[in-house]
Amino acid sequence: MQYDRLTRLFHMLIAFGITNQMLLTLVMVHPKPGRDANIFYNAHEYLGAFLLGILILNWIWTFIRKGPVSLGHLFPWFSKARLLALKTDIVKYITYLFRFKLPTTDEPSPLAGSIQGLGLMTGTVLAISGTIILIYADPSQKMTGWLHDIKEIHEAFGPLMWGYLGIHAGAGMLHQLVGHQTVQSMFRFSR
Repeated sequence: MQYDRLTRLFHMLIAFGITNQMLLTLVMVHPKPGRDANIFYNAHEYLGAFLLGILILNWIWTFIRKGPVSLGHLFPWFSKARLLALKTDIVKYITYLFRFKLPTTDEPSPLAGSIQGLGLMTGTVLAISGTIILIYADPSQKMTGWLHDIKEIHEAFGPLMWGYLGIHAGAGMLHQLVGHQTVQSMFRFSR
């Protein structure tokens, strides 16, 4: 499948940023009353705010671009026809998997699109909630009230992003291994 340059650029920036964000969570130390954050926490905060900007630009581009992947393709949940296409695609993938094969990636897959949409939503929720924490949290005191609720949402979505990364990157690598060249089509710099 062919992607335009801007879509590929956003994908590269988001993939790089979110992967690094998740790795930073493994080594960062959260600030608490009487304990300062470490450099990895600070990097996580500022990279998250940068990612929010990239995600906002990506969402704008998703609404206005012309191409093989539409907004409805990423979010099939509100259309009977798209839900039927998703169900058909899931059955197709299961059938192929039983034969130890994968369908080609020449056409946009409703299953892949819906997973991508969920990943974009998860990343966006993480970026928004993390940026709110960056702006409003006072590291010298415990988060309370609405800010505590935002922190809880941020922490709840973290494991979802780990799952998404595993599924999305794993599926891309499987397609690459069977010769579909998914990595080259998304990460090439030329036209």
